[in-house]
Amino acid sequence: MGMIQREIDRIRIALIDGAENKNELYAAQQALEWALEPGGIRSPYAMITGTLGGSEDCSADLRPPLSSGIHSPRRSAG
Repeated sequence: MGMIQREIDRIRIALIDGAENKNELYAAQQALEWALEPGGIRSPYAMITGTLGGSEDCSADLRPPLSSGIHSPRRSAG
């Protein structure tokens, strides 16, 4: 068992035992779990702020590609 997993286990025990600093422990747990499995759990930032994450996590281009014809000027019949 690695150091990160041992720390996660210690935090879980503290939460089960009713630790007074639950918010801090949850944040630490989230960060450690995300470090082990970033694709399977929300990032600490997203969890704390309630956002879906920063734009660096987004691979979609929100602007249509120039070749789509949407931005092409109309040709007049002539």
